[in-house]
Amino acid sequence: MLLSIITPYYKTLDYTKELAKILEPQLNDKIEWIIVDDGCNEKELDKLKAKVIHLPTNSGNASKPRNIGLDKAKGKYIAFIDSDDLITFDYIEEILKHLKYDIIFLSWKSYKHNVIVYGEPPKWNCSVWCRVYKKEIIGKTRFREDLKIAEDWAFNQEIKYETSYAIEKQIYFYNCKRKGSLTRR
Repeated sequence: MLLSIITPYYKTLDYTKELAKILEPQLNDKIEWIIVDDGCNEKELDKLKAKVIHLPTNSGNASKPRNIGLDKAKGKYIAFIDSDDLITFDYIEEILKHLKYDIIFLSWKSYKHNVIVYGEPPKWNCSVWCRVYKKEIIGKTRFREDLKIAEDWAFNQEIKYETSYAIEKQIYFYNCKRKGSLTRR
């Protein structure tokens, strides 16, 4: 398995179905999509081309679902896509070109940012969705489940890498405007 994509899910079915329309055609036997349903028991997810894990109760943040995804991931590389975000139709193709690096930084767009990464992402963005990690550098590092915010920052502080590459093409679309999202709260 080359790449595991982990998506923590919480009450974003319509957004996740839109993501699936773009992501599923890119999946193959070397790419897995893991969705961790955080206490919603959303059976519609079982129809998607993904390994779906249903947690019995809501954990209150994305850390526990991401940690479960990390524990189940079989890929040599790990990517994270939030359930209300989108990607381009060549997201996986672009990532696969650069799998020789420890970490790959992604350029991205949102309703208020248009970020092209040259070298490393801006210091103000420590999100895991704009990075692809060699599983080996993650090791036993996990997201802090006691944090409601900044869990990405704490996770990334633990990750040590030697080689990196920045994909300058914007292949990720971050949706921080959604009402009810953790970012908005």
